[in-house]
Amino acid sequence: MACSVSEPVSSDSSKSFRRFKTKFRKHYGTRYAEEEEYSNPSIYALRAYDAASTVAEAMDKSPANATSKELFKQILSSNSEGLSGRIRFRNTTLLKHLPTFQVINVVGKSYREVAIWSPQLRFMENSNRHEGENTTFGNMTMKELGPIYWPGGLQTVPKGWTSFEFDEDKPLKIGVPAVVPIGGAFNQFVKVSYDQGINGSYVTGFSVEVFEAVVKRLPYQLPYVLVPFYGSYDDMVEQVYSKGLDAEVEDTEIMAYRYQYAEFSQPYLESGLIMVVTAKPDKSKERWVFLETFTRRMWLITIAMQTFIGFVIWLIEHAENPNLTRFGAVLWFSITVLFFAHREPLRSNLSRFVLAPWLFAILIISASFTASLTSMLTISHLQPSVSDIDTLLRTNASVGCNGNSFIVGYLINVLGFKPKNIRKIDSINDYPDAFRNGDIQAAFFVVPHAKVFLAKYCKGFTMTGPTFKLGGFGFVINSYHFPYTVDFPLMNLL
Repeated sequence: MACSVSEPVSSDSSKSFRRFKTKFRKHYGTRYAEEEEYSNPSIYALRAYDAASTVAEAMDKSPANATSKELFKQILSSNSEGLSGRIRFRNTTLLKHLPTFQVINVVGKSYREVAIWSPQLRFMENSNRHEGENTTFGNMTMKELGPIYWPGGLQTVPKGWTSFEFDEDKPLKIGVPAVVPIGGAFNQFVKVSYDQGINGSYVTGFSVEVFEAVVKRLPYQLPYVLVPFYGSYDDMVEQVYSKGLDAEVEDTEIMAYRYQYAEFSQPYLESGLIMVVTAKPDKSKERWVFLETFTRRMWLITIAMQTFIGFVIWLIEHAENPNLTRFGAVLWFSITVLFFAHREPLRSNLSRFVLAPWLFAILIISASFTASLTSMLTISHLQPSVSDIDTLLRTNASVGCNGNSFIVGYLINVLGFKPKNIRKIDSINDYPDAFRNGDIQAAFFVVPHAKVFLAKYCKGFTMTGPTFKLGGFGFVINSYHFPYTVDFPLMNLL
């Protein structure tokens, strides 16, 4: 089999790269002697090395007693040339330089280098790149760079499905999860319903709609049938491996251990593992919420200006106005002015001239205070019952999750929960009762499921703790007997 692929190209001619490559191959060959031919560092190894070097360089430039914020600031000021490209930050984000890709043509177990491609220079021959020529290759096409060998020795691009013989009476079997409990685990993504009118089942949900949108973009007709599957997600992946199914469409999390059974399409939804707990209104914050309407600096400036205006008016009025001769009367005057409730008459025009602009400023400040306070009071201040996972582990608390998903194994093997403390919950509707009855103190969902849960039960629950990054939702494919994997990156266009 042969195909054209692209991989990022690093500055492999530099002295630092050659030194790193020599050390990398030496250590890699010592640990994995049987894989010596694959011991060249990939772009991910170069990026990992650059990340470690950037942190080490920032630590060297920082004082010994530097705080984490000072070290972070030093890292953001980095501006150097790494093995994977220029390292420079803007707004705490690494600036992405225009990548350069090496196009290779895989033929069987070997490959041939075809060209170099970049957004600026377009295609250029591999040999010319090393010679430093970069001015005459912007208009080159793949045809000018030589032939590409496709499966079967063809030099023309395969047309996909039309290049295979198939039986229209035997469409592809696409598995979908048929959840047994009424209400389902999260049937917003895949829901199998039975229709007595047609004496059969029909499938709906977000994941199914994404799959159908992808199929419509294919340049050929793809006959398939959605087959309900009763079992866990891992069981369905194994069915794809054993050729009981050609593929599966569901909210399947892309996990490393599942790659031994099948391959995945490009992720169509980002995901991660998150904790959901009960939440109560934070009464302490509600009592002092009015202080949050302005910043501390604004409060101090307002108080200082009010005191200053009162003192100036006292200097002007105390000789002629018997109502403002004592300090207490002036202080009371300063307070009542804030509410436009002052009754002490001013006898000097100079006092009125000083007070008039301040009254206008007070009007603006009062309106801003009222608007900010109203906005804050409409937003509930919730305090999660459990703030982190360490608290759950330390107290041997019970947690809940979908019993048919990978989360059970993740909680045990990665986060360190005891199996006896994990409650398997089949339906989204059972979680509130489990919280209410004290059966669980927290629930773990993938982020899309957590958002669905909070949208349905928004009162009294909140997400908390860190999000453990995962591979995202993807479709499962058996590449050994499903010849259309190449078309599934079309999902990037959705």
